[in-house]
Amino acid sequence: MFKTFKIIAVVVASVLAIVVPSQQVSAASVGGSCSRAGILGGSASNPLICTKVGKKLKWQKAPALPTQTSPVVTTATTVATATTVATVATTTTVATATSSTSGIVTKNECPTARFPNLSGSVGAGSGYAKPTISVSCTDSVVTVSSNNMIGYPFVAVTPNALRPQNFVWRIARNPAVAASPTLIVRNGMPTMGTLGFTTTGLAIYGPTEGPIPAETPYGDPNSNGLLDTCGGHTGPSAEYHNHVLYQVAACNLNSLAVLGYAIDGFPIYGPTACLNVACTSTGTVRSGYTKIGNPATNVWSAYAYTASSDALVLDACNGRTQPDGSYGYHAVTAFPYILGCLKGSATVQSGAAAAPMPAMTNDSDQPLSLKTIVANSRISNEGLSVYCVVNSLN
Repeated sequence: MFKTFKIIAVVVASVLAIVVPSQQVSAASVGGSCSRAGILGGSASNPLICTKVGKKLKWQKAPALPTQTSPVVTTATTVATATTVATVATTTTVATATSSTSGIVTKNECPTARFPNLSGSVGAGSGYAKPTISVSCTDSVVTVSSNNMIGYPFVAVTPNALRPQNFVWRIARNPAVAASPTLIVRNGMPTMGTLGFTTTGLAIYGPTEGPIPAETPYGDPNSNGLLDTCGGHTGPSAEYHNHVLYQVAACNLNSLAVLGYAIDGFPIYGPTACLNVACTSTGTVRSGYTKIGNPATNVWSAYAYTASSDALVLDACNGRTQPDGSYGYHAVTAFPYILGCLKGSATVQSGAAAAPMPAMTNDSDQPLSLKTIVANSRISNEGLSVYCVVNSLN
């Protein structure tokens, strides 16, 4: 379904492979007619986006990737202690992140420089709030606050509106691989809600929808054509979220080595993987899942995972051990797209980011590494949510 082309970008002296949706049309030109608002066109050097001009759809210049010269926040702040989260220090000194925005995440990194400055982005459009993001750290916790607004033109692909949210995500600054992964589907029931967030401040959900629409319950929103060209859409609470991540400039994710973070604290890289610590050698990773059925409904029944000795085939969680021994996920264009399970212990979220839905249970054949599971009996419009307490944030 997808075409691949290369955009030259300096990533520790390497060439970064960029994956774009199949809607990319090389023959497009500014002012020319296009078929659907929001689709991408043009070329690597001249990216275009289909935009409504008056009553017609025409190709317009796509927004450039925002610069990263001004990290969003570089000073320490006091992190509020939630009753279900381990108490963290409130008097720590946080310096500006010294690591490059490309390459493998360094140990104990405060990732302020990983988040682009979106103040110059086009935003969702006239009348919509611009994206706002702030990042701060203590010794053990990274806190990311976001209004969850997109930095590119909003294209409605669901009946839901787009409105600002008040999301505060907290993740472990030094995540560790758990004794066993936390599954995001159990007994055929997929989990939904917050599984992570992008470095552009947007919520990340799993590779499935909820029970609605009734004709395709728990189907794959990507194969069912429910996503915009940046891999997201709006939910019942007018919250935008990604089910897929496209590493393209129009989505503000062009040359960032880290596209986001899972709620267990591990980074989410793009499809290009570092093959050595210096990242002077790279390769394109791929999913280990194979389609065995129709993903239009009950998508988890439509795929099976097969382990591989190939270093470029991702594990069942859609990640891999990096050359320095750390762990990281990779966003790809095949199922499960971003996350297949959680390799570490998920940190409990609070407020709007918690998405209060029933938690996963502890099946005897799939033991969890979590100290506590916080249950909630309410059902979400979009499914179930991972709502777990971290073992330790230290």
